[in-house]
Amino acid sequence: MTVTLGELYDVVHQRLHQVTSVPRDDPFAHALALRQVEALIGHVHLLLRRPGDRIDAAADNTFRHLYHARRALGGAARWLPSVAPDSARNDGPLGSAVEASGAVVDLIRGHRDTSGAPVTPYALAFTTRSAQAYHLRHASRMLHSAGRIVHTVSEVSGWNASVRLQTAHASLQYASVQAWHTSAGADLTLAAFPQALPLTPVPALPTDPLTQAAGLIRDDCEQLSRAAYETLHGRSVQPFSGSDLQLIAQWRSLGTMLAGRLLVQAAAEAPNGMGPALRSCADHFRKAARAWMDVQERWDRVVDVGDPRARPRLPQPSYEMVRRGQTFRMPQGRAPHPAVEIAGATLLRAGRLLFGGDWIPDPASSPPRARPAQEIVADSGGIAELAQTVYRLTVADWQMAVAAPQAVTAIEHRLITDVPEHRPAGQPYRFYQLHDHQLERLRNSFQQVCTAQQAAARSLLATASVIGMDTNRAALDAAAHRHITAQNWAPVSAPAPTTRSAIARGTTAPPPTTLGRGARL
Repeated sequence: MTVTLGELYDVVHQRLHQVTSVPRDDPFAHALALRQVEALIGHVHLLLRRPGDRIDAAADNTFRHLYHARRALGGAARWLPSVAPDSARNDGPLGSAVEASGAVVDLIRGHRDTSGAPVTPYALAFTTRSAQAYHLRHASRMLHSAGRIVHTVSEVSGWNASVRLQTAHASLQYASVQAWHTSAGADLTLAAFPQALPLTPVPALPTDPLTQAAGLIRDDCEQLSRAAYETLHGRSVQPFSGSDLQLIAQWRSLGTMLAGRLLVQAAAEAPNGMGPALRSCADHFRKAARAWMDVQERWDRVVDVGDPRARPRLPQPSYEMVRRGQTFRMPQGRAPHPAVEIAGATLLRAGRLLFGGDWIPDPASSPPRARPAQEIVADSGGIAELAQTVYRLTVADWQMAVAAPQAVTAIEHRLITDVPEHRPAGQPYRFYQLHDHQLERLRNSFQQVCTAQQAAARSLLATASVIGMDTNRAALDAAAHRHITAQNWAPVSAPAPTTRSAIARGTTAPPPTTLGRGARL
């Protein structure tokens, strides 16, 4: 599962707090500790810079004190043994803290590509003053710990190094105080700032522990969000085809129904007062599933000639057509977009969390019986965590539905249909290019999904205080969605930060190739 910015900062502070002393008669250990403090200061310097390598005016005094501290540390280093760069990153008591602070920098940089362009809607979160104040608040704690370590080293070093280290200690303390002073108004919801995952599908295997299903669904949502944002801004390495959009609509219609069923099961296990609220939320998910089904119906008998994987069954050519050479091979479809496989994996994870680890969407079988509600809630980490997982599905679906009309526009010249009602007069062929009004209805169908998913998200957030659901991420989503459209996402109450552990993701494998009706809501 992905790690958040708040979790990484907590690791940095915890590891810095654990460093209480350094060896008294070991100059190499002193030099190593100082090199690692310099690395920490360098990470703080990077974090306080605004996008575009600009320095926030509020952090000017902090930067000035950091400059003096680095000069003093450099002067002290001349009186100590030299240290290899690799050792400064990995060895000694501060090595893990340096590694964690570097991970903070990498997490934020991961939301932009090598040219600095955003690849997720959350990349713009750090363009505000309140976001910079969030970094300043954590920088203050990091610099205070760094100053304490420098002071400890100064007490056991020789006179020449000690004088310079006392100057560095004073500068770090001034920088810490100044950073704290300018951190007023910090946006604490940034603790939920997520890791940007690559668009590499992670399979839903029958052997996967069900205790990991909810976390992996959240990771899938991060990937779908990235795919939608890249599509919206024309940065996709592999654009969506018509077949991709049809398959995503199929996966998400059933997946949304399963999400509603999970809420119904959770309602059976919820204490008094929560059950009716969760059942009401499930009703909104039924409507959202219906909206995805309407998208499917709009795509019925529509074929993308550039990728005809999804197409109606065609009759066999007659003997006369074959004899005259009037038959042609169907163009080979391309590999599906990674988002198709990710959406399929999300469906499987939700289904297996609901029905068990061996569930597959089989159209030939009757709807299976759901697992006991107690087991579902326990494997999800509790009712609040289950609601958080289901909420994240609404966010990913909304973003995908916002981006889909642009994907349709990009391929509209390749879309054909054989619907007889709108076939132009005198058209000699069975298939013809879609008319403008047909394309418009296709695009508008995704707007209904946006409306339904937003209503589902609002219903969940309205119950957040009752079920104890953390709303940090919802506040982050609201800001990100304002960058995508001018619409407001959903009202969010004051968030209370929570943390989750990180679990490594698995390897890649394709999802099931057929969609069934093995579940009913």
